[in-house]
Amino acid sequence: MLMKFIRIVVFAVTAFTIIVFGIVFAREKILADKTIPVFKVEDGVLEVSSSATDEDLLKGVTVIDGKDGDITDRVIVTSIGKFTDVGYCKVTYAVSDSDNHVVLAHRQIHYNDYTSPKFTMNAPLVFSIYEDVNVVGIIGATDCLDGDISNNVIIYSPDYESGIEGKYSIQATVMNSKGDSSQITLPLIVEHSSNTPAEIELNTYLIYSKKGEMPDFKSYIKNTYDCYGVSSKFDITIKTNFNANIEGNYYVDYYGTDAIGHAAHTRLIVVVE
Repeated sequence: MLMKFIRIVVFAVTAFTIIVFGIVFAREKILADKTIPVFKVEDGVLEVSSSATDEDLLKGVTVIDGKDGDITDRVIVTSIGKFTDVGYCKVTYAVSDSDNHVVLAHRQIHYNDYTSPKFTMNAPLVFSIYEDVNVVGIIGATDCLDGDISNNVIIYSPDYESGIEGKYSIQATVMNSKGDSSQITLPLIVEHSSNTPAEIELNTYLIYSKKGEMPDFKSYIKNTYDCYGVSSKFDITIKTNFNANIEGNYYVDYYGTDAIGHAAHTRLIVVVE
């Protein structure tokens, strides 16, 4: 008799639990937010600068949710893709409502002031036959989107011969995070100069110039040093093959001699765009 009573109680408790669970489940299904956020993105390509912030990238984007209302302030930029064409790429937005419904949207953007990566040089590619020819760390690159991308530069010389005086070439390639790349071929000079030469120091050793512009080459001279490394003024002669009207790479050679006759030579590379 006792066992029968226990079975009845267990059955009743189980049935009650199932009924309560069913009611709670049904109530949650009825009250659950079945709406999802709806993006509204302005038509056309969004024009932005290369320094655009997330706020700039979100212009013309609104989101309305059936339960939460306007949740535009919750939208975030999740990614910016690689270029589909130079300067053009896709930005991806994401938003989440109070019930954790996540929705994505996409838009085409155009960096209207974008320029491909540019190379830099912090020393001349002019070496004495008495010194080691090491270009690592000399050639770098900057990008208007990524900043300093010198670590991405790949350097190769197809014709350099160690320990032999001559004129050689350096080929450099660099790619930014958007998949756009730049290449340049630079002259490498190994000359029979003194093992204690005088020095002409420049502010930079590679510049970009617009077609038709004439740079002031003297303005790039930073300092001059005698063969002992002491700052010392001496006359400088400038020779160049520069042509402002034709696109291409040009050189500007600076020559001088210190007070005791030790020669100095350095070179500036000018890229006419």
